[in-house]
Amino acid sequence: MIVVSDYLHLITSQYQNSPKFLSWLESALKIPHDISVCAEAMPGYFDLDLAVGVQLDTVGVILGQSRILTFQPTDGTSSILDDATYRKVLKLKALTNYWRGTQSEIYKFWNIVFPEANLLIDDHQDMSATIYIVGTLSQIVIDMINNDQIIPRPEGVRYFLDGAVTILPIFSYDKDDDFFKGYDEAVWESTLG
Repeated sequence: MIVVSDYLHLITSQYQNSPKFLSWLESALKIPHDISVCAEAMPGYFDLDLAVGVQLDTVGVILGQSRILTFQPTDGTSSILDDATYRKVLKLKALTNYWRGTQSEIYKFWNIVFPEANLLIDDHQDMSATIYIVGTLSQIVIDMINNDQIIPRPEGVRYFLDGAVTILPIFSYDKDDDFFKGYDEAVWESTLG
């Protein structure tokens, strides 16, 4: 970027010893220069990884995601999301805006935003699915999941979210992965079908 001093050096030698002219020219050049500096810095002010407070609120307005929840969290905390949680919700919303409605994309988006928790969608093949999440999430994120406000959902598909979030994997005889474990390592889930 060319700065004001670079332009001032382009003045012919005849006016280099004219302090009033150089001062006037510098003040005139400083206005578009400051605008240019501000315009170049603007994308960084709304970078989801760096934005805070009002900047995140502005990104939320653009994405169509409010910071204020439509319910009261079960742990009694404020229904206004803190910056860290709101940032994750906005990232998931931004990714969802490019979503083509496939289940594999939901997993991909979820793993980008919430790597600390694994998502399992049990598709019943009748326009409904049961959601299971194994891992560590804050209570407010768990409440958002239980109120169907965070997991991307295709139009017309019903999600069953009762007890969706568990700390331990789900009990299974013949599977051993992040979601399913055997005795003494899992919780019993009677609705998984």
